[in-house]
Amino acid sequence: MNFKRLAVFIIAVLLVFSLNTFGKTKKITRVGVYPLIGKPGEIKDAAKLKELLLKHDDRIQKAFELADAGFLYEGFKAKVDSGDIEEKQLPKGQEIPWMGFKVGEKIKVVKDLKWAANKPLDVFGLSVEHDCKIYVLIIPKGCGNLTLMDTKNTYATCDMKVTPAKVNINGEITVDLSDSKCAVKYEVTVLREGTTVDTKTLTDPVWKTKYDKPGKYTVKAKAFNIDGVASTNDCEAIFYITYPPKCDLKVTPTDGYVGQPFTLDASGSTDKDGKVVKADFTIKDKNGNEVDKNTVTPPPLVWEKKFKKSGIYKIWLQVTDDFDAVSDNNCEFEVKVQKRFYGLVEAGPMLAKGTYTGYVWGRLGFAYLIVPERLSLIVSAGGAMKLAGDRFKNHFLSNLLLNLHMGDFFLGGGLGYSTEVRNDGWDGGLDVVGNLGFDIYKGFNKKASIFGEVRLSVGRDDFTVSDTHSLLLGFRYMF
Repeated sequence: MNFKRLAVFIIAVLLVFSLNTFGKTKKITRVGVYPLIGKPGEIKDAAKLKELLLKHDDRIQKAFELADAGFLYEGFKAKVDSGDIEEKQLPKGQEIPWMGFKVGEKIKVVKDLKWAANKPLDVFGLSVEHDCKIYVLIIPKGCGNLTLMDTKNTYATCDMKVTPAKVNINGEITVDLSDSKCAVKYEVTVLREGTTVDTKTLTDPVWKTKYDKPGKYTVKAKAFNIDGVASTNDCEAIFYITYPPKCDLKVTPTDGYVGQPFTLDASGSTDKDGKVVKADFTIKDKNGNEVDKNTVTPPPLVWEKKFKKSGIYKIWLQVTDDFDAVSDNNCEFEVKVQKRFYGLVEAGPMLAKGTYTGYVWGRLGFAYLIVPERLSLIVSAGGAMKLAGDRFKNHFLSNLLLNLHMGDFFLGGGLGYSTEVRNDGWDGGLDVVGNLGFDIYKGFNKKASIFGEVRLSVGRDDFTVSDTHSLLLGFRYMF
């Protein structure tokens, strides 16, 4: 009896699948002998198929497990629940990886089949995606057998993030494609203001790069699946490289004096895509040694600087915008800071009243610029040597003068002192001194001028001013 049952089963299988005993692939030409769900001819439409699939859910699950495709069960069930089922045909010659059917109470799966009938087979179909593969599952209308018709690689889906959205020149940009699906390769194109500046083929989904030109950048990407098929969804991102600010430095005056304020003005600095928020000033001497620096943040970005020492200085300016980008242009300025205390030497001819006897004279001293270019103090002392005349004496003379300056001209006056000029009573004593002159040379910490001087002796007994005065011409050099 057991032998008879075994023989019947073997014959049935041979009839259902029309086995080609000479090849590895089994050819089938008809279905419906051993249906997995329903009865032959019962499945007329997708609604009936859904009903039967839900009713015999346990059979479907078992068939998936026997085909080593249990991972497809949940996806298949979700597609059935949604009603996402379509009618299609199984073409002649189509190879079938596996088919599930029911013999008695047992669920069976047979593999490596081929539809060898002369006409296509009407089927219901749905697709389940898993692990970047699309499994095309069909159920023939005549038998309700769960069948794997085909397996295809899923198309890649591109997903790109570019960070940060805004960066300074040579700041790092990260292009992250790691959320793309089913991708093994990527092509990335970077455009600046519409012009391609970079193209990369990547296998690593994360790419870091830098660019040294400001502007709007567009990143376009495609992801490729294992078959080399490109993604079709839009995959694009934009980032910006900020324009660096442009510094602008104005210094007034450019030639000034110790203790006098110099205005270092960065208010003309600009930023194309933001605003300038900080100015860094650096001052160095002629040897390149830093002597001072200052950071200014409140508008209008101006520094009033007073120098304590004379010298030639260079001022550098760097400005920063509201995105921490720094200026890339060169802003430097040279200023000359002159001293206010000078040594001096002066000399020239002199006529002393009497018979207007000739002298030559010379003095040493110093000058202090109380208000540069406006008011100065002269202190000098020296001697006068006669050229003739028995009554006249070689004598000492000194000055304490205040000079008012008007451009290159100056005039002023003060007090002087001189020793005995003549032996007839023009004794030593105080003099009232006036001078008028013109600067003939102005260099850095050097000046030269010519002047005329009048000395009026006061307080001499029995003499009037008209009898005791001297007229001097002089050349003064300050250093």
